Amino acid sequence: MRQELQQVIRRRSQVNYSYMTIKMTPSRIDKGLIAIPVPLAKWFPERSGTIAVYLDDSPELQTKTFSSYESNTRECRIGGVADWFRKNGITSGDEVVIQVIDEEDFVYRLIPEKRFIIETQRLQQLFDSSESEREALDNFTTLACWTHTDKQEVVLGEFKRLVDTMPTRDREYAKKRWSRAKERVPASLRTLLENIYKGHCQVCAFGFLKRDNKPYFETHHLNPLGGHHPKNVVVVCGNCHNQFEYANVHHDFNRDGWLSKVSFDGRAYPVSQVALNMKLENSFKEIFI
Repeated sequence: MRQELQQVIRRRSQVNYSYMTIKMTPSRIDKGLIAIPVPLAKWFPERSGTIAVYLDDSPELQTKTFSSYESNTRECRIGGVADWFRKNGITSGDEVVIQVIDEEDFVYRLIPEKRFIIETQRLQQLFDSSESEREALDNFTTLACWTHTDKQEVVLGEFKRLVDTMPTRDREYAKKRWSRAKERVPASLRTLLENIYKGHCQVCAFGFLKRDNKPYFETHHLNPLGGHHPKNVVVVCGNCHNQFEYANVHHDFNRDGWLSKVSFDGRAYPVSQVALNMKLENSFKEIFI
């Protein structure tokens, strides 16, 4: 049985987050249990008893029976999930996402993969459409909690998603009471840039904290008529922003379209770019069979 359960398949994630799934079989569904593959057993108790489980997005913990490899079944398994299978229409071949919420106290979350993907994409859309930075931060925190991912990893993952998926379009205008002004950088992108650069100018690295202890920074569109794609937006201090606007400026871009160096009145400065300084990793899911 142990050898049978050790197969692991690795595939690209659909939602830009890495996660683990267990593929369901007819016999396990009929018995109302989830068999834990050998590679995952290290995150489960060594002895049989009970464990605490969140189901789907419920905030309430449920107690489920647990059998270790030392039990008579000779199989690591979570029992008592027959009703949950029926509620979610789990059938043979479906995958269940398993999250280890608290390794020391043996707390877990179970989510049907289809639901996990749909909810993750919904939360990403909410984050993208945030109307304020406060709202963007709340949506970002919810996304990190739902995917059970470190916040800094969420920052880089969402930044990579925007780089990969945000269309290049002309910058629109926002109506004001008596005039029109160029559309501001979306709250979602500002939130990501704040967490990536911590308010430090990408050109000169200067930065400071405001009275509320949040970093002050400005954003500059390299192409004033271009959109908000991350390649067109840089974090700057007030001094460098004015130089971008009024000095004799020369831009140097790499072959992928990222600004790598800028010259103000003949003085060249390297530009810090997280996409160049850090490898933005692809995300994968691991399917345990």
